[in-house]
Amino acid sequence: MNNHTQSQELLAEEESMIDARQASFALRLPYYWFADPKMRAAKRIPHYLLSRLVRFRLSELEVWYRQNGRVCGAGKLGAEGGDD
Repeated sequence: MNNHTQSQELLAEEESMIDARQASFALRLPYYWFADPKMRAAKRIPHYLLSRLVRFRLSELEVWYRQNGRVCGAGKLGAEGGDD
């Protein structure tokens, strides 16, 4: 089996899609990163536009997060500054 056939089989499994709130919760990143079109573009977050809805595949977000860990880490709560 070649890589092309394997990727077609993976697509056929139909991974469910999640919304911005679920993506934010799953990756523990700010909600606005996923909800705001400018932030999605700036951070190069993989997403799909289904009519007017924005949806994400968790597997793609996990790959994106691993590749952009340094950029993502700065956005986590408590990463910058101290507690009051």
